[in-house]
Amino acid sequence: MTDMNYPNDGGGYGDWPQQPRHPHPQQQAPYPPQYAQHPYGYPVDDDAATTVLPPVPPLDDPAATTLLPPVPPLDDAATTLLPPVPPLDDAAATTLLPPVRVAGAMPVAPPQYSGRPPQQQQPVQQPPMRHQPMPQPVMPPQPQQPSRARHAAPVPQQAPRQAAPVGHPAPAGPPAAGMPPAAGLGFDSPTMTLKRPDAPAAPPYGAPPGRPVPAAPGAGGPQGRTGSPIIDPGLQPALITAGAAALLAGGAALGQVALALVVALLQLLTAAGWFRLNGMWPARQGILLAALSGFVADAAVLLADSDGGVAAVVGTLGGFFLLVLVLQTFRPSDPKERFYALTVLGSATVVTALCTALLLADWVPAGVGAVALATVLAAAPLPGPKQLGPVLGLVAAVLLGFLVGAPVALGALAGLGALVGRRVAAYDFPSRFVHMTAGVALPLAVAAPLIWMATGPLAG
Repeated sequence: MTDMNYPNDGGGYGDWPQQPRHPHPQQQAPYPPQYAQHPYGYPVDDDAATTVLPPVPPLDDPAATTLLPPVPPLDDAATTLLPPVPPLDDAAATTLLPPVRVAGAMPVAPPQYSGRPPQQQQPVQQPPMRHQPMPQPVMPPQPQQPSRARHAAPVPQQAPRQAAPVGHPAPAGPPAAGMPPAAGLGFDSPTMTLKRPDAPAAPPYGAPPGRPVPAAPGAGGPQGRTGSPIIDPGLQPALITAGAAALLAGGAALGQVALALVVALLQLLTAAGWFRLNGMWPARQGILLAALSGFVADAAVLLADSDGGVAAVVGTLGGFFLLVLVLQTFRPSDPKERFYALTVLGSATVVTALCTALLLADWVPAGVGAVALATVLAAAPLPGPKQLGPVLGLVAAVLLGFLVGAPVALGALAGLGALVGRRVAAYDFPSRFVHMTAGVALPLAVAAPLIWMATGPLAG
């Protein structure tokens, strides 16, 4: 138990644990001075407590700083590798900077910029200053540093530009040095796109010389052409038509088989010209299909009897037209393109197969002769109005029929078919290829069923 009556015994709720009491407090040995002064019971300079720690060298120990590089003084030559600093008034260092506009009066542009003679500008009067300006401190002159642009050419001082007033475009400056002024070039204000002058387009094939056709802006091809889209075939296709008519007349004189061979050549030329005339090229499958319809019709007429030739031609036309309809209907393409291809291929099949009517007609030499005469006279450069040639060709075809003793309607229908076929080959800015194919074959192809009608149903 703790003695509660002893006030200095540390009992009660005092420090814990309690120290044993000496029986004779007056004879208790005092603590050493160093232990009595330290709160933890040991001195700060106890050598035994710091024996494990390494010795701390003094701050001026040279061995502790041997690994550090020497620090040069501020005025040492360590700054010799830095580039020289150009002076503030170096003109070559500020050549890429834009000119600085100084506040005050607006500078006046020179005459070559504004187009008007320069006017004398009144000096701006400064108001009197009430207070004396503060003296500026005098800076010592800086030594000139060697500049890399010392030997550079002097920069010419640019003339100040006059600011354009609000609502008016700024005056255009002169062209850059070494660049000639481009005539007809300009910049579109909203888009800043370079606009070039429209070059005149070359005249289309068959147009009269000396009258160039201007091109529409942004258009090319047939869209940029002006004038009449009808260009008649010239004299050369007409002469070739006359040669083909002579071959047909010779084949008719030799027999049906020889005439069928010449008609087959005419049908092939007709199919190629018709596709190119309608803007579809290359269309090899369509040309071959149309020509095949003509060849099948020729073979059907040769194999049929004298009364079944017409039925053979009509049956061939019906079968091939149904084939064309099926092929174009199930063709994987755009509907509009499919309808256009169906129209061209169907009409080509009809025009090509109707050439077989020459195998059924009588008076074939007289009929093809009337076609050749009307075509050549219509294309001949005769003096007078333009309609004089076709009229003379039709009259000559009728007279030829009378002279050879053919039916009355033979010359008129043959000449009319020749003029219609030639006119069809002249539509929609035809090219030279069109004139040399459709312009040669269509007069004979269109006239072929008319010759059969004039010597068959109309003759009786």
